[in-house]
Amino acid sequence: MTQTTPFRIDESLREFIELGLAVQIATASNNGSPHVTYGWSPRVPTDGRTVEVFIDKVRSATPLADLKTNKKIAMTVADPISYRSIQLKGTVVGIELDCADDQAWVRNGREGFLVRTSLIGDDPVAIRNLWYDDVVRLTFSVEFAFDQTPGPEAGRPL
Repeated sequence: MTQTTPFRIDESLREFIELGLAVQIATASNNGSPHVTYGWSPRVPTDGRTVEVFIDKVRSATPLADLKTNKKIAMTVADPISYRSIQLKGTVVGIELDCADDQAWVRNGREGFLVRTSLIGDDPVAIRNLWYDDVVRLTFSVEFAFDQTPGPEAGRPL
């Protein structure tokens, strides 16, 4: 996978990413062992070349340890209603442990996810039980983007 210029997220893709969707974050240890955790409330800064996403500090200890030595990250964002899914791959450029100023953003994203999952019949209490209050903000530069929606176009570069 060689790309000469960084991927830039356009307005339409930004709106999808920030909708309040299911988010999975994947990292790998130096020996290549994969680790996955829930992500919450991704947002795209105005540059369109980076993404900020929040992970639970307690649940994500192993992925956070991975990122100290291997900065590679993959984020999948999926709409539980339409099944539209995308994957972004890149390199972590920042880890912020103090996210007090981000709590309203995280709460709004989680509530959006709760609404979408409730529409397909998931129990709101079960969804809320996935949340921890202490989050970490990861910022990563986007190097590759793929359509991951099930079907013949899955895996197509965006």
